[in-house]
Amino acid sequence: MIRTTDLTKTYLMGKVEVPALKEVNISIRKGEFVAIMGPSGSGKSTLLRIMGLLDNPTAGTVELDGMDVLKLSDREKVKIRLTELGYVFQEYALLPELSGLKNVYLLLLMMGKTKKESIKEATDILVKVGLGDRIHHMPHEMSGGEQQRVAVARALVADPKIIFADEPCANLDTGSSGQILELFKKLNRELDQTIVMVTHEEWHTKYVDRVIKLKDGLIEKEY
Repeated sequence: MIRTTDLTKTYLMGKVEVPALKEVNISIRKGEFVAIMGPSGSGKSTLLRIMGLLDNPTAGTVELDGMDVLKLSDREKVKIRLTELGYVFQEYALLPELSGLKNVYLLLLMMGKTKKESIKEATDILVKVGLGDRIHHMPHEMSGGEQQRVAVARALVADPKIIFADEPCANLDTGSSGQILELFKKLNRELDQTIVMVTHEEWHTKYVDRVIKLKDGLIEKEY
């Protein structure tokens, strides 16, 4: 599904080189729910962003279904991000002036679908994530957990190969966090949805299939 080879990322701070990733090699299979963990500064969000084509490495490769996606043009990368990858961030990143439904179907319109098709598919996915009675509410009328469900629906609506979730529960209380993680697990089981999630909470690991722990830009262990 997705594989990194000798993935390296170095930031230049003034004249000082600061390594974020050091020749990281991982492989994630279709249908896996994987957590990437580690202390602050370990490189976990950097790794997620590079795999999700939101950043470029200093060296190394990222293969999606056997294709080295880092060799693609910027235009081709945008197409993959739009049609094959889904993203959920700790900030819900919803457009505040649009309802939950419009926040989700906007992506489908961008993909060239008709408004009628977009509304139907967005409604269906919002029902699937448990927001069938809240689709016309504005973000400020929703709880944090509900807003994050809209974000999950938006990530799912294009039927992506992989969902990348970067600290999706960071702004939620324990109860809402558990609901989002239960939702991820349900989607993983019922839809065979591949999910790669960055988290720092040890209790989140009970929901995932595998944990990759980073430390100082290196894989410390997997379990």
